[in-house]
Amino acid sequence: MSTQETVAVLRAVPFWKRQRYWLEYHGLRGSSWIICRLPWRWIGPLANFVGAVFFALDRHRREVTLANLRSAFGERFSEQELHVIGGKSYGVFARTALELLWSSNLSKEVLDEIITTEGLDPMPAHGAEGRPVLYFCLHAGNFEWLSQITCRHFGNFPVIAQKLKNPLLGPLFDGWRSSLGQEIMPQKGAMLRTIRHLKEGGKMGMLIDLNLKPSEGPVVIRCFDGLLTPVTRLPAELALRTGAALVPVECLPRHDGGYIVRYLPELPVTSESTPEQIAQACWDALEPGLHTHPELWLWSYKHWRYRPKGNAGKTYPFYAGEFDPFEELIEKRG
Repeated sequence: MSTQETVAVLRAVPFWKRQRYWLEYHGLRGSSWIICRLPWRWIGPLANFVGAVFFALDRHRREVTLANLRSAFGERFSEQELHVIGGKSYGVFARTALELLWSSNLSKEVLDEIITTEGLDPMPAHGAEGRPVLYFCLHAGNFEWLSQITCRHFGNFPVIAQKLKNPLLGPLFDGWRSSLGQEIMPQKGAMLRTIRHLKEGGKMGMLIDLNLKPSEGPVVIRCFDGLLTPVTRLPAELALRTGAALVPVECLPRHDGGYIVRYLPELPVTSESTPEQIAQACWDALEPGLHTHPELWLWSYKHWRYRPKGNAGKTYPFYAGEFDPFEELIEKRG
């Protein structure tokens, strides 16, 4: 969003909302200034404390978290274990947020100290210059740093600017997410620019696990042994249109507090593959990591807003509801 557009948006909102926007801006900017002056190793313990406090106080999201875990894992974990996993998940997300604020301190040397990579020795075929690739991940571990880590090995690629309600925050997040020099791609017209970038042999990163409305053109995938959810078809469509390789990426904890970034084998895609099949394969590649490290995922998000009608919806969390357009998607999926 340009400066003129930001000014226009601010003028269009009520006075008190405009003051709140400025308060949010200065609060985040001040928080980043403070966090950037902390040693990186202090962030993990601080995040665990912040996550524990929010898990204890945030009753609604805590119930969403626990309901999601029960639906995904059934009786695998006791209630006590579910609370432990849920609390750790809050800590992981808090650490991701704090480390994003710390991103101004990132350099290639700092990344090499914090990060261990797996799956790049020897360099795989998707690492070749001029090979279009979509690296995809879940909201798990430090997903915010994955694009910068990938750029460390394969060169800079564009980051799509996030459109926020508060227009003052966009430039802050763009700066943190491009601290190693990545280009920020405006959200307006991003689809055409992304297709062009991939057709020219570029590389991109993408998240695949946000729940979409049926009206937003999603595909329905099956996860955790039966839960149906509508997710973006974008990675599948881009792979089919541009021939880009699809490479799953995981961010796992390292024993000393750092991260292991694991590049899994690229997914096979043919001209006969359907978007539904590709989206399902993307999820299937990354779900095993959530069984090994369930605390890494963003369980407080409402991943299953819709459920099938009748007995098929009994295992869904309390917030899931029946919705005719979702039922039509299920019937289309077969």
